[in-house]
Amino acid sequence: MTILVGYTHTAEGAAALRQGLAAAELVHTDVALFPLFALNGETWPSPELDSQLKGKARFLQPGANSPRAADELIDLGNELDAKLIVIGVRSRSRVGKMLMGSDAQAVILGSSIPVLSVKADEDES
Repeated sequence: MTILVGYTHTAEGAAALRQGLAAAELVHTDVALFPLFALNGETWPSPELDSQLKGKARFLQPGANSPRAADELIDLGNELDAKLIVIGVRSRSRVGKMLMGSDAQAVILGSSIPVLSVKADEDES
């Protein structure tokens, strides 16, 4: 049983990571962390994140030809037989959602696995 966390370098990503780790501790399972951002040559995981987690999570690598991070996250959840997917969400205007779409919405609506959506604390955003 795995808890899959979609991670970003944002306050929402940090909140998702915290909640994913807490949920995993409650049910005594492992956490898999997947980057929901373009790596653009950067090291994944970053040395800081790797050091911070110290073996508390395994880091998954994105596919080379991934069309959309949300779809890849759902596919990974199914492959890993994840029991929960945790993602960070932020408020956006209706126009912003209409023009750009919402990866969070795609995960929530497209996943057969339960999805926990987490907002960042107000002092973090």
